[in-house]
Amino acid sequence: MSSSNQYNRLAIVFHWLLALLIILSMIIGKVVLERIPNSDPEKLNILQGHSIFGIIIGLLMIARYLNIKLRGKPDPIDSSGKLMRQTALWAHRIIYLLVFITVASGLAMAVQADFPAVFSGVATLPESFNHLTARTVHNLSTNLLILVLLAHISAALYHQLIMRDKILHRLRWKRMD
Repeated sequence: MSSSNQYNRLAIVFHWLLALLIILSMIIGKVVLERIPNSDPEKLNILQGHSIFGIIIGLLMIARYLNIKLRGKPDPIDSSGKLMRQTALWAHRIIYLLVFITVASGLAMAVQADFPAVFSGVATLPESFNHLTARTVHNLSTNLLILVLLAHISAALYHQLIMRDKILHRLRWKRMD
C-alpha cells in the first residue's frame, strides 16, 4: 500500500473515466437499446457503439487493476472502523467482478448473436436477444452493478457530507500533500 492519502493520478483518471463510460454505457443499454426493436436499422449503429464502449471499459478496468497493484492505493480513512473498511474492500471487489462479468457476458452475447457478421452486413440481428444465455447474464450483472454503484456513490456521499472525512479528496486531481 502507498503511504499517501490520495490515489496516484493515473488511478484518478481511470476512476473518473471509467465512471463516465460505465454510466454512459448503462444509459445506452438500459434506456436506448432496450427500447429499439432489433428489426430497426438504427439499432445496429447504437449497438456497435455500445459494444466498443464495453471493450474499452474492459481494457481500462484491467489497466486500472494493474495500476493499483503496481503503484498501491492510499491507506484507509482514519475515521473508518474495521467494519467500514471491510465493507469498502468487498464493495470494490464486487464492483470489479460485476464490471468484468458484464463485459464478458456482452462479449459472449456478441459471439452468440454473431455480431461480426451482423456488423459487416453479412447477417442480420436476431428478432430478440432474450433467448441468449449471455443476454440473461448481461442483464442480471448490469442490474446488480447499478445497485452496487448506487450504494458506492451513497457511501462516498455519506463519508463526504455526514462524516466529513474528505474521502472524495482522495480522487481529485489537485494534490493534498
